[in-house]
Amino acid sequence: MAIYTLMRKNREIMVLQIGADGNIVKLGKKTDTALIPLQNRTSPRGIIEWWRDRAIPIGQGKIEKMLREKGFETNELYLTHNLGLSLTDYYWIKPLGSELTWKDVNLFDNDFKENLLLGKIKMNEEEVDEYNPNSSLQGNLEKTWIIEDGKRKLIKGNHDIYSAESINEVIISNAVINQAREATKYDLIHISGKKYDYGCISDIFTSQEKELVSAYAVITSENKPNNESVYEHFINVCDRNGLDKNYVREYLEFEILMDFVFSNRDRHLTNISVLRDADSLKFISLAPIYDSGKSMMVGRDIVPLTDKFVLSQEAKGFKDNEIELLKYVQNRKLVDINKLPKVDYIKEMYLKDSQTSEERIKFVCEMYERKVDMLDKFASGADLRAIRNQ
Repeated sequence: MAIYTLMRKNREIMVLQIGADGNIVKLGKKTDTALIPLQNRTSPRGIIEWWRDRAIPIGQGKIEKMLREKGFETNELYLTHNLGLSLTDYYWIKPLGSELTWKDVNLFDNDFKENLLLGKIKMNEEEVDEYNPNSSLQGNLEKTWIIEDGKRKLIKGNHDIYSAESINEVIISNAVINQAREATKYDLIHISGKKYDYGCISDIFTSQEKELVSAYAVITSENKPNNESVYEHFINVCDRNGLDKNYVREYLEFEILMDFVFSNRDRHLTNISVLRDADSLKFISLAPIYDSGKSMMVGRDIVPLTDKFVLSQEAKGFKDNEIELLKYVQNRKLVDINKLPKVDYIKEMYLKDSQTSEERIKFVCEMYERKVDMLDKFASGADLRAIRNQ
């Protein structure tokens, strides 16, 4: 068992005892409650749960095998070894008695070399002062932070031999930007040693001044009234933390419409986030739209495209299907149909993948065309539920 101080940059929050498995076993007295992580902060075990969730998911890529080979029995031990550091916020753990400072350890300024995407976990006893952000990297898709020309960038792979998820990130980020909205800009990249043709790469959008806070953390930072939906609760908490309700609502409605047209079934509550000011703790804005790879029928069998099928796609987050999510949309014209990608562009992008069949590409393109048509009808006032049930 070891004792650490939970820190936010150079400010102390509380003392923690961490067990041999890397999990927090005891919490000390809070010295600065305003700085406690937002996630589950209403729960007595909130910080324990936050730490557990902060660790890289054991199902991410081949992380379990790599951890075992390097002697980390748990992903929480790997997180502890790297002091809980992240490139999305400023929390870390300081060993009791250590003279380390944020300047010494933060990964926005200090270099790192590890590359999880290529199956490497660095543990060199001669370089114990070098830490890495990958131990807190979330999601089940294989990915890694890198430094290129001094800039922090995130590289992501795919779940299988196809490049569809990476291609989707590029298509959808460009589509969002073409609508004059903010999105994380993705580009395709070759990754050596992988069975798929392309991964994708994007620049970091956090900094020493602004951090990322997931919608899940926002929602669980306050108790939700029984008469309030999770959707409205998120909007109201954002409002209380500095964001205009109308701005938040429009952002969410636009995202719902874009996710509908591209059939994104993975917009869970950690794929929606806000940016928070490092010093004032006020919310600055919603984060640029990101993580749209699980769209365009990725992993789905080729089936006849009936209206019922087209309008029966699952979703995550605030609702579990697209039609229910569309009920939240008050302004149906937030997406300019004429500025959406043409189907020829979708086909051109998918043809970059040497392993995707023409039949698959035809299926994806036809589904997309059907969704664009459905969105056009929805914008004109159509009841898509009635169409689905015909």
